[in-house]
Amino acid sequence: MLTDLEAKVLKIIRDADQISRLEIAKVLNLSKPVITQVVSRLINKGLVVESGVSKSSSGRPKINLKFVPDAFYCVGAELEENTFEIIVTDLLGREKITSQNNTPQKIDSADIVAWCVEKIKELIKESHLPKERILGVGVGISAMVEPKTGMVRTAPAFGMKNFNLQSILERELNLPVYVANRVKLVAFAEHRLGASKGFKDALYVYLDSGLGSALILNDELFQGFYGKAGELGWMITDIDLTKDDMCFEQDFGHLARKISGHCLKRYLAGVVQGNDLTEIIDTVRQEKNELGKKLKRSLMHFAAAIANAILMFDPQVVIMKGRIGQRYFNQITKIILEFLHNLLPPQFYENLEFRKGIIEKYDVALGGVFLVQKKIMNI
Repeated sequence: MLTDLEAKVLKIIRDADQISRLEIAKVLNLSKPVITQVVSRLINKGLVVESGVSKSSSGRPKINLKFVPDAFYCVGAELEENTFEIIVTDLLGREKITSQNNTPQKIDSADIVAWCVEKIKELIKESHLPKERILGVGVGISAMVEPKTGMVRTAPAFGMKNFNLQSILERELNLPVYVANRVKLVAFAEHRLGASKGFKDALYVYLDSGLGSALILNDELFQGFYGKAGELGWMITDIDLTKDDMCFEQDFGHLARKISGHCLKRYLAGVVQGNDLTEIIDTVRQEKNELGKKLKRSLMHFAAAIANAILMFDPQVVIMKGRIGQRYFNQITKIILEFLHNLLPPQFYENLEFRKGIIEKYDVALGGVFLVQKKIMNI
C-alpha cells in the first residue's frame, strides 16, 4: 500500500502536531521536491490533508500537513481461553467500538474459528463502517505462531496444532488477517501508546497464568526467523530442570513451572485465600517460612532469566505485563533488582528502567490493530 519513503513521511506527519513539507525534507535529509511528490501521493490516498498556513521561523508562510486517522480502520482481537475481545479503531488506535464475549468451552478448533468469524462480522456490521475502509484484522492468541504464515504451531487451550488459523480467517472474513502470539501484540500496544512509547529497545515480560516475553529492537518487533523469540517460559536457568518446580505441566516450559500464575495457584492451593499474593510475596524478603523460601527460589530463577535477556539484548527498559506482573509490580521488581545486584556488575543494569505496563483494557487487541498497520502500511 505504501512505499518505504511514503511510510517514513506518513509516520513523521502522524507523530507531529503540525509540520510542513520543508520541515519533513530537513528531517529526512531529502530535497523538498522529492517530499512534495510523496506528500501528493499521500493526499491522493486520503491519508494526509493540508491543515492551514502558519509562519515559519524565518517569517515566511508554510503550509502545514495533518494525518487523517479516519482514512482507514483496523480490527484487533484476542482469542483467550475464557474470553474473546474485539476492538475496532482508527489509525491512531482510538476506539470506535468493542465487544467482549465468553469463549465457548469444549468445542473443537473449527467450531471456535467459525464462532470468532461470526463475532467479528457482527461487530463490523454494528460499527456501520464501510468494509472497504477496514484495513484488516489482527488476532492475538496464546500460542507459538509462525510469523510469515500465521500458522499456529501449538495452542493446547483450543486443540490447535499446525493449524492454518490466519488463512482460514482470511477466507471467511474476506479481509487481510494477521495472527501473532498475544504477548508480542502486547508489546506492539505498549510501544505505540503505553509505557515504552519513545523507547527504541524494550523487553516485555508477561507474568500471568503463563510466562512469556517479547522484544522491540530499534523500534521493530523482533520475532526471530521461526517466530520463537521471546519464549521466556521455556528458558533454562538450571541444568537440574525439575529443581524448584512448583508444578509439572507438560505444556508449560521449564521456567514457567517455577514462576507462573497457573503453577503458583496449584502450589499455593489451600494456603492463599482468594487471589491476593501480597502477603506471600512479602514473606520472600523476610524468609519467614518454607513457602517464602520456595517462592524466593522461583523469583531467583526469574531474575536470572531477565539478567540473561539484559545481557543478550541490552534494552533501555523492561516492561512488566500480565495480571501478576502488573498487580505485584512493586514487590516483584524490588526483589528482582536485589537479585540483579548480586548477579551482575552494576554497569549492566545501572541505566536500566523497570516500568509497569499501563494499557490494561484490550491491550492484545490493540496490538493486533498496530500489527495490521505494520503489515499493510509499514507504519
